[in-house]
Amino acid sequence: MNQKVDHPAPPSLIAQVGAFYHTIYRECDKIFRENDCPLQMDQVPVLMVLYYSGGASQKDTGTALGRDKASINRTISVLLKKDFVKVIPDTVDKRKTRVELTASGEKLAKQADTILGRFDAALSSELTEEERNGFNKTMLKLIKIVTPC
Repeated sequence: MNQKVDHPAPPSLIAQVGAFYHTIYRECDKIFRENDCPLQMDQVPVLMVLYYSGGASQKDTGTALGRDKASINRTISVLLKKDFVKVIPDTVDKRKTRVELTASGEKLAKQADTILGRFDAALSSELTEEERNGFNKTMLKLIKIVTPC
């Protein structure tokens, strides 16, 4: 089977979004290390959902982030081992659990939120207001295209 390869890499938009995503995550990991923040960027979304919601079930956290149950469970396990979260059985339905931040998790979430806020501001400062609005509009449009109903 001899197929001609038109694109040695994924189509441009996919490649650009992927490269941007991975670059952002690597840079955030670096910034967290520089600020003695013991998180990896893939753990941060779960921590932030719990921080802003005041606690949530693993299912609700996964739904909010568009991540599968196994991925959420792995992240919760890591955060649990580091004493950043606690898992509390539901008082009504014993099959359910609720995940909440511990005091150290709350402190860490505030630190991560501050670090990400500064990084976001630095990125945003490179764009004009018109460019930022256009970027937001384009990203929301693309997210809507690839998000199942």
